[in-house]
Amino acid sequence: NYLYFSMVTGLSGAALATMIRLELAHPGSPFFKGDSLRYLQVVTAHGLIMVFFVVVPILFGGFANFLIPYHVGSKDVAYPRLNSIGFWIQPCGYILLAKIGFLRPQFWRYYDKTSFSFPFLEKMKYNQYKEYKNDYLFYLDFLKKEITDDHSFFWKARKVIKLPQYSVFSFVPLKLMMWKTMINYPESFWYAASRVVQSRRKKVFVTKCSARTLTTAGWTFITPFSSNIKYTGVGSQDILILSVVFAGIST
Repeated sequence: NYLYFSMVTGLSGAALATMIRLELAHPGSPFFKGDSLRYLQVVTAHGLIMVFFVVVPILFGGFANFLIPYHVGSKDVAYPRLNSIGFWIQPCGYILLAKIGFLRPQFWRYYDKTSFSFPFLEKMKYNQYKEYKNDYLFYLDFLKKEITDDHSFFWKARKVIKLPQYSVFSFVPLKLMMWKTMINYPESFWYAASRVVQSRRKKVFVTKCSARTLTTAGWTFITPFSSNIKYTGVGSQDILILSVVFAGIST
């Protein structure tokens, strides 16, 4: 089964490689129709198919199922049901990957500049405290300045919210550390997360090709959050990562 599956995936990977080479030889081919993002997605899908769904099933699946029982003198592997699950996970991951490579491409969803920020999470601000740590007087003045500044330990309300006691307990992250205040105050973790999602959802853009989308070729999709783009929803990067996870579980 592993060998037959690798033959099918190998043919599909070769088809994608042929499309890539035809596009390089004659730009503007009917398969891509000038869509640069689809070209990058196909390049990524081709690499994943050839590595995780052709080479890995042959080496770790086909030859392992043949050689290991042969060397130990048994008719089958020790756990046949687990081996069967390991095989059927492979087609599931391949279907997700083929959806991006052959069917309608999954667009990249990203946020533009967010209207709601978390200055408390900016780690660069903490480096300034080291400069005033030795001098006690300057350190006190610096703390007073930081408390009154926007980038302080206390968040400030950006919008008018009609909730009881919201002006008193307005985005104080230290209160989020107490388990009792997680329910009593609206500044609980889930409430803050809900506000971020609601405010950012107003600026959702679905794009096919953009200068800010960076690139999806190679292995850059594995770390989509390392860039300055904020992804959301179910984009092609989520499906690609899930297919790689399926291949890893099978291995």
